[in-house]
Amino acid sequence: GGHKGKKGEITRFVDAENPEVRLENGQTASFYKADVQALPEAPKPSVTALKVGQRVEIVGSLTPGGHKGKKGQITRFVDAENPEVRLDDGQTASFYKADVQALAESEAPKNTALKVGQRVEIVGSLTPGGHKGKKGEITRFVDAENPEVRLDSGHTAAFYKADVQPVPEAPKSVALKVGQRVEIVGSLTPGGHKGKKGEITRFVDAENPEVRLENGQTASFYKADVQALPEAPKPSVTALKVGQRVEIVGSLTPGGHKGKKGQITR
Repeated sequence: GGHKGKKGEITRFVDAENPEVRLENGQTASFYKADVQALPEAPKPSVTALKVGQRVEIVGSLTPGGHKGKKGQITRFVDAENPEVRLDDGQTASFYKADVQALAESEAPKNTALKVGQRVEIVGSLTPGGHKGKKGEITRFVDAENPEVRLDSGHTAAFYKADVQPVPEAPKSVALKVGQRVEIVGSLTPGGHKGKKGEITRFVDAENPEVRLENGQTASFYKADVQALPEAPKPSVTALKVGQRVEIVGSLTPGGHKGKKGQITR
């Protein structure tokens, strides 16, 4: 075969002592033990145990495909020690553990605990769909740690926790209450209401309000979607009484009477 002088890695043994070698040129062949000489081992970096979601680099060529030098994230293990890796170029392949080296954790952002309603950015590519770089809000968890995210584009998808990074939280709103003027600032609630304003008419549960919007629509919203507006200074008003002239200044009451004037009859 004319392989003298070539180098490679032993992939298996064809019998008790004669190895099969994958050469650096991509060829694989069986050799007599007497033809093979072990090379001095290079010092190996201290590598932590591999785990799902970990960023890794393909550093060996035992696995066919020419992936050496590529980076990606471990999606699962095909057996006790050999991982499947979703590469940054979108391909997914199974690798021998010896071909995979964990990257320093400093390369990957650390996640704080995720929670429903939290604003997040998709920073990884474990989850198919090309969503890396998009932002949205967590609507629920599909299991103990992996969230479903409603993206700002309107799409909803489940993501591996390792793909999701919280974005800095906006200033917290004051406590919500019935009659309060609010703006819809999130998109957890379907309907395309983000940016609209209205007044809270009631609470559908302990924290999530129903809002009557200025366009006349009424809808229930997740608390995380609603931000209280600064209250305008209220004029000093005397107690109401029968016969008093009044103006309708709010829209809590259905009927589109805001701006109209009249007299209290009873």
